[in-house]
Formats: sequence, C-alpha cells, structure tokens
Amino acid sequence: MTKELFALLCAAFVALVAVLVWLGIRSRRRRQGDVDEPLGWIDAAPTLVVDALYVATTRAGDPYDRIFAHGLGFRGRTSLAVDADGVQLLADRREVRIPAERIRAVERATWTIDRVVEPGGIIVIAHELGADVDTYIRVIGDDAAAFEALTGLVRGTTSTPAGEGTTA
Repeated sequence: MTKELFALLCAAFVALVAVLVWLGIRSRRRRQGDVDEPLGWIDAAPTLVVDALYVATTRAGDPYDRIFAHGLGFRGRTSLAVDADGVQLLADRREVRIPAERIRAVERATWTIDRVVEPGGIIVIAHELGADVDTYIRVIGDDAAAFEALTGLVRGTTSTPAGEGTTA
C-alpha cells in the first residue's frame, strides 16, 4: 500500500466518522423534539439558594437517555434557588425555571448517566417539560434543607426521603 493510498483511506475514514456523528446528532434532536424549551428565570424572592452541580436531565424513568435539547446536555455548577412558586437553576450556562405546578415528584437517587454517588446523594426533580423528564441535582454540602424545600413544592403527591432508584 502506498503512502498516498493510506492517506486517502485515513481521510475517507475521518469523513465517514464525521458524517455518522452529524447524523447521530440530527437523529437525537429529532427524537427529542417533544421536549419543550425550559422557561427562563423570573424575578422571584427565593426562600433558599444553594450551590449545586447540575448533573443531567433525562427522560422520566430512563437515567441513560440524556436530554441534549435546548442546552440541557452537559453538567456543571449551578445555583439552585427555590421560591414559593418553583425552582430556578443555571443548567449549562442556561437559566431554567421549573414552576411548582409542573413538578410531579422530588426523590433521591444514587446514580444517573455518567455519575454515581453515595446512596441518596442526588436529588431528582421529576417534572414536565413538554415530555416527562427527570432533572438530577447534586447539592454541594448538606442537602437536607434543599430536599425539604423542593419536596414542599410538590402538590398532592408524596416523595421518598431516601432511596436507591430513580423516578419511575
């Protein structure tokens, strides 16, 4: 095999991988078309503000199906602000508001896609964003006050104080 032929095969392989990546991203966007754009922040007086890590947003009950739509795809530091009418956070440098009426449950989890922590170390906010989704938050430090404040937003349902699983 000549150097030119080898270089041509390498270039073709790189081009093929690039096309497959582009098709995969396009396909994922199409599959996540039912996920609405999150609401932006509002000027509300928070009852609690804590530093946290935004871990992921996934389809409800499927901690492996990360939502990439609308800038929710990557984890990072966040400020979690809870007020009487909902919760606000900064997800992937994007301001997100989850109104209390959209929150179905608040639970604890030990794992989600690419993150495993001590039992009950992640707070899961199960909510509606066009489709049913779960947002995973890891509070930096003691999370008891944040969990209690978030649980207080759930109307008419009960939440588990500790657990190994995720929302179903």
